[in-house]
Amino acid sequence: MDAYEDMLDLARQTVATLTEKGVRPRPFEADDGTTVKGWCVKQLADHAKDEYRGLDNWEEFRCTIELVLAADGRFFSYTETWNNHSGTGGRAVHEHSRALRHESAAYLIAVGPGKPFAAVSTLLERLPWTASSYAPPQVRPAPVAPATPAASTSGRQAARTATARPARPRSAVGAVLGFGGGLLLGCAAGCAVAIVLGIALSIGGMDGDTVGVTTFVIAMFCVAAGAVAGAVSGWRTPAKSAR
Repeated sequence: MDAYEDMLDLARQTVATLTEKGVRPRPFEADDGTTVKGWCVKQLADHAKDEYRGLDNWEEFRCTIELVLAADGRFFSYTETWNNHSGTGGRAVHEHSRALRHESAAYLIAVGPGKPFAAVSTLLERLPWTASSYAPPQVRPAPVAPATPAASTSGRQAARTATARPARPRSAVGAVLGFGGGLLLGCAAGCAVAIVLGIALSIGGMDGDTVGVTTFVIAMFCVAAGAVAGAVSGWRTPAKSAR
């Protein structure tokens, strides 16, 4: 058995060991729909390039290449590339590509120095101790709002109805009483305003006729305003019933 067959036999033994230990393989999917389940043996390359030549001329490039041991013992290279750059009119362009390729013996020899396939064999011997079990990403369900019981809703509506302020009944008796009270209050206010205003106008040098007309008009306005305000207030607030 040559070195290549020895390495393939070690790969199959490594797959059996990983499966026995319960280390679940990870799915690697390419853009063409090819999917391989396996374990990453080694990250072979990691390229990054950033260029900023102006606001409308820039590029961000990332590329990773992994050596994958498939569940059937074959080897693949998995290449994933991200290329973000400026497009026409300053519009940002985001490109993401994935590729899988079944690798030959020559590719595996070039993985590391030493005898043919020595580097790959060393990685395979370590893989059962370094590989981690794949865990698919968890999708959180959308939160569901708790249902409100109908009884609680009706109870709250009943409470709001009970605490609502009842509409005030209108009362003609209250309007009459309010008119009388407002009239008296307006007379008192008008007299007081007329006296103060008359004194002020007299000190200011105005003649008696002008002072009299002015104070009379102001007094009548106070009387009318008091009567109207009292009538409206009495109409809205009914008189208390006598017991």
